[in-house]
Formats: sequence, C-alpha cells, structure tokens
Amino acid sequence: MIAVSMRQKALLTIWAGCAVLLLSLAACGPVKGDQDAATAAQPVKRTQVVRIPRQPPAGKDLPPGTEQRLAACRLPTYELKIAQADLDSVNRASGENTTYPASFVADGKTYEHVKIRARGAWSRSWPKKSYKILFDPEQPFQGHHALNLNSGWHDPAFVREVVAYRVYEACGVPASHAQMVRLNVNGRFYGLYVEVEQPDKEFLRRHHLGGAELYKAVARSRYADESDLRDGASFEGVYTKETKKNDGFGELIRFCHELARATNPAAFFSRSLEVDEYINYLAATALTQNWDTTCKNHYLAYNGGSSAKWCVIPWDLDRTFGDHWEFRFNEARLPLLLGTRHYPWSGDWNRLEDRFLSEPKLRQKFLERMSELLTKEFTTAKWFPVLDQLEQDIGPAAAVDRMRWPSQGGDLHTAIAGVKSFIEQRRAFLLREIAAFRSPAH
Repeated sequence: MIAVSMRQKALLTIWAGCAVLLLSLAACGPVKGDQDAATAAQPVKRTQVVRIPRQPPAGKDLPPGTEQRLAACRLPTYELKIAQADLDSVNRASGENTTYPASFVADGKTYEHVKIRARGAWSRSWPKKSYKILFDPEQPFQGHHALNLNSGWHDPAFVREVVAYRVYEACGVPASHAQMVRLNVNGRFYGLYVEVEQPDKEFLRRHHLGGAELYKAVARSRYADESDLRDGASFEGVYTKETKKNDGFGELIRFCHELARATNPAAFFSRSLEVDEYINYLAATALTQNWDTTCKNHYLAYNGGSSAKWCVIPWDLDRTFGDHWEFRFNEARLPLLLGTRHYPWSGDWNRLEDRFLSEPKLRQKFLERMSELLTKEFTTAKWFPVLDQLEQDIGPAAAVDRMRWPSQGGDLHTAIAGVKSFIEQRRAFLLREIAAFRSPAH
C-alpha cells in the first residue's frame, strides 16, 4: 500500500508539473487579435520552441551522383580543408570558441594557416553549424581577417539574412555585404551558406568610418540596450570592443550616461548622433521586422574624427522577414515602434531608440522617412525580382543542402513565396501604423 501511494504521488507531481509548463507556454505566446499595435501598446512576449530533427553531426550521406546536380551552380564556391576530427570538434562546440587549423580555398587561391571555430548562439544547437573563418594576418581574404559563414538551416528560404542586409544598405545604413555561397569540405559538397562580411577595420574604411571605435552588443546579454551601466566593468560584460581595444570603454560610457541624463534630448542627438543615418537604421529595422536587435545583435561605432558622432550598425539579421519565435515564418504585424518602452520586445526595450522616438520632431522625421521608403524602396516591384533571382541562383544547391541537412522548411519555391507574402503584408500593416500615429487622436 505504501509503495502504491508513493507512486501515485509521483505521477500526480509529474502531471501537475506538465500542466504548469503548458499553461506557462500558453501565457507567453505572441500578442494576437486584429487590433493594430498603434492602438494596442502591449509587451510582445515570446517562447523559443526548437524542433530539431536527429541527424549525424556531419549531415546525411548523399546518394551517388547527387552532387552532379551542382554542375550548373553559379554561386561562389569556397572550400575548407580540415582534419575530420577537428571538424567534429568544431561541430560539437556548444559555447566555447576553440579554434582549429584548416586551409581555405577561393577563386583558385589557397589561404594557409587558417583557423575555424563555431559561431552564433542558438544556431550552435542546429544540426548544420555556422562557422567563423579566421585568416592569417599576413594573408587576409579580400582585405578582411575574418569571414562569417552562417548555415541558414533555420530559414526555409535560405535568403532572409541576405535580403535583410540589402534592405538596410538600400535604406542608407552602413551594413555588411552578404551573399549566398556554396561550401565544400575536403572535396565534397557540405552545404549552402550565407556569407556575411565581418564589421572590422576594412568595413569601417569602406563606410567612411576609418579609425572609429567599434563596440558589439553581445548576444549572451539582455542588457546591451544602451542603458547607463555606470562603470566600465558593467559595460565590458555586455559589449565587446572590436577596435582600439587599448582605449577602454570611456566613449561608450560617456554616451550612455549623457543619453540617460540629457535634459534637451534633441540637442544631445544633434550633437552626438548621426541623426539621419539612425532614422534609416530604425526604418530598415521596422521594414524587415528585425525583432532580435533590441538588446543585442548590433554594433555601435563612434567616429571620433571630424564628426565625433555615433552610428548603429546592424548584425545577425537571420530573424527577419516574418521569422516567428515558434518556428513559423508568417508574422508581419509586430509594432512599428517595437523596442521602445511602450512597445517592448519580451519585456526589453532599447534606451537609445526610446529616447530618440520620444522626441516629437524626431518621431515625425522617422514617420516621414518610413512613408518615403514604403513608396520608393520597400516595394514588391523592387524586391520580388531580387527574390526570383536568388531562387534561381541557389536552387540546385538548396535542393542538395536539404538532402544533407533535412529540416521542416518545405520546398524552396513555397518558402520564397512566403518571403514575398511577408513584404506585401508588412507594407500594408506599416502603412496603417503610420496613419494611426499621425492621427490627432494618437
């Protein structure tokens, strides 16, 4: 009798725990309903639901003759030559950034003494990993000492990140160059990858920011939101300094401190921020619905030369164009002012964005720029042909990639159509949002 009673209690405890978990997940779902965000200022909440098929760490073996499909592939092709044991170690890396030796081949040129490591945070849990390639200082690749190869495994269309960087660039934001590439490893096709330019000295030079101090809002933190953290140690815990590392965090500390205490915010922004460029950044963020940048996934650059002003640089743009936090890709109604105090993302909000858009004249300039971009730039006439060309370019490699790294993405044409649908829906939603914010009642 005692044994039965204890077993019953254990089962009841498990059932109760499952019920609490299910209720918690239900309560944390995204905001639903037909009311536009301009009239429903509610925190956007999310859950992270990850469904990953079980696969070998090196992907599935391809049937004989499969790689012949890639003969007509017109994508740039890179090759890594690396010991299989080292590649296995890279693929097992969960949080550490241990590097392993390799060589890298591009355009017939071999780069020796290369190092490779895993990159990303959540993407390290995927079967198909993302990589950072580090080049010998004496033999940079296209002027850069690092190269990012993102797996794109989560994106059924593969191209969201590439298109997002292009949108930021088209809006007038200093953004990394991104393109789709084919990656071979030790002579065999390994996958279709997203190449993303590393924000570094060469990037800064190309964007007329040579000599700037560059800070990265790191993904491991939820406090890289330009808060006034007061002391250098706190800033070093949530930002990494990418250039002029010996100069410390003084400029960033001063900027965030003055941002929090400015009694005349308009004058502060005019003096300290590239205002028009930041408006372009906010606009591109809204257009692409980049919800993953509020308190991480961006860079801050301080040009201490002639301008002595700050700008914001986008980073890690894979969670865009309808990417939903529950493994869906049909969300196009996140608020225009997402990331501000009144429209937080999962409880988080960015202090720079909030203070900037709290200024009526600056918010008006932002709305005007949004209207202009929706009329001239973020249109189906411009971006549908881009998507059609990308679909044509990546088609053969995408098909073979899905054979090696299966996911729940479905066929490529349907996935590309989903990106197009997002553009249509997002445009319509943002036009309603702009009209609502301009109404006398708001």
